[in-house]
Amino acid sequence: MATGDVVGWACSASVILAILGYMFYEFRKRWRLGLRLVALDESLVYDNSITVEEITNGPPGSVLIQGTVVEYLDD
Repeated sequence: MATGDVVGWACSASVILAILGYMFYEFRKRWRLGLRLVALDESLVYDNSITVEEITNGPPGSVLIQGTVVEYLDD
């Protein structure tokens, strides 16, 4: 077996192991996040690894304006 073949197999194996390791890490991270959401863990707000871009819950036609407090208006 040539030296090039051994180096090629070693590089291929290391890349495959790295990809599998990353997939395992992401699966574990998302699984743990799901458990924390089910448990209503309040520390998620302060977790630096999680970002919440925007959460809105309003009637159709509502407009979100940055920096403005939302007030309920009776018709």
